[in-house]
Amino acid sequence: MTEKSITLTPSHKSLFWWYLLGIFLIPLFGVGIYLIYRFYSAHNAISYRITDHSITAKDSKFEQKMDLVNIQNVDISQKWIDKKFGLGLVTIRSDSNSIDLLGMENPENLANTIMSAAKAERKRLAELNKKSEPATPSKPGRDDRIDYLTGLWQQGLISEEDYEKERKHFE
Repeated sequence: MTEKSITLTPSHKSLFWWYLLGIFLIPLFGVGIYLIYRFYSAHNAISYRITDHSITAKDSKFEQKMDLVNIQNVDISQKWIDKKFGLGLVTIRSDSNSIDLLGMENPENLANTIMSAAKAERKRLAELNKKSEPATPSKPGRDDRIDYLTGLWQQGLISEEDYEKERKHFE
């Protein structure tokens, strides 16, 4: 079965203030153009890959992965301007680390989707563990025990007297 995945990138709306600052600084020796280029290229290097089993945050400098089963909490933080643009920061937390998803559109829907995927993954693994547990071996039946006893007698490992004595227990 192939693994489903989706790749998300931060919205360019989240760079509104940097773009605005860059436009104002253009007359100042081209500093504004450099700022716009710098933040645009850094922003394009960020991606988030969500699969059936994990979430991976990738930047130009690092890559961070978290399994869905380990997700404990998903938080959303929004500034007032982010709410106007419909953006937010989604923070995914586990016991040992956290991943920040920057500039996400519709952060509430994304957070709910991630939490439901984490619950589904935990449920899937629990069912898989139940199926993989070995069944308790059943005790051999009457016929199996007689066959075993007969085999011992035929191989000469028990005497005919012992065979007859034990066989009476099964009748």
